[in-house]
Order: sequence, then C-alpha cells, then structure tokens
Amino acid sequence: MSGASAKAIADKVIESQVIPKKIPDVGDIEGQTKAIGGALASALLTATEMPLHLLQPVVGDLAAQLVALGVRQTEHIDPEAVHAPAWITDGVRERSVKLPDPPQHTDGEPFVARTATAPTPPKRIAKAARAVQA
Repeated sequence: MSGASAKAIADKVIESQVIPKKIPDVGDIEGQTKAIGGALASALLTATEMPLHLLQPVVGDLAAQLVALGVRQTEHIDPEAVHAPAWITDGVRERSVKLPDPPQHTDGEPFVARTATAPTPPKRIAKAARAVQA
C-alpha cells in the first residue's frame, strides 16, 4: 500500500465517521427532523420583513410533522427561493466597516511646470572653498 492510497483511505474513514454530514441520509428520521427544524427556524426568521420567532418545541413539532408527511432535506436548493429580507441587509450595512476609496494607480500626480531653474555649476572651484585639506 502506497502512502497516497493510505492517506486516501484515512481521509475517507475520517470523513465518514468524524465529520458529520450537513444533509442527513433520507432514511435518518431523527437527523431529517433536526435538519428540517433548523431550516424551518431559519426560514421563519428570514422569510418576511418582520422576523417570526417561534419556540424550539413548536419548530420541532412542525419539523416532525413535515418529516412524517414525507418532506426531506436534500442537497438540491433553489437559489431563487433563498433571499435576505431588508432588515438583515440593512443591519449588515449599518455594521459594516466603511472602506476608503481604493487608490487609482493609473492616475498620476498632476503636471506642474518648473517655475525656477537651477544655477549653472561653476567651471572651477576655488582652492579655499574645497573640502580637501592641502
């Protein structure tokens, strides 16, 4: 057995036994009840502009009835049905950090014409003005 195949087997065992699946198996009634209860509680909070708060036992009973009626949670999600109401997006905007405008690297400093010119360098420096000791 090579090192790569041993690692693949170990990853598979860890994934199946240690890391819980987010979407429970269709036959797992208790797992489906918990998953649908969580999804139902989230949907009741975010489905309308005014959040609906329900107690956990009520949501659990609703989820148990939905599972008994054959409703199951799968990995198929309708992205058009999922939305965030205005009270969530407004709260996110209020709490978000305002970032300054990013610098425009293509915009350089404006051109400024020179107003003065440097004096011409001298042709000869007097011996007394030199920094070298004689």
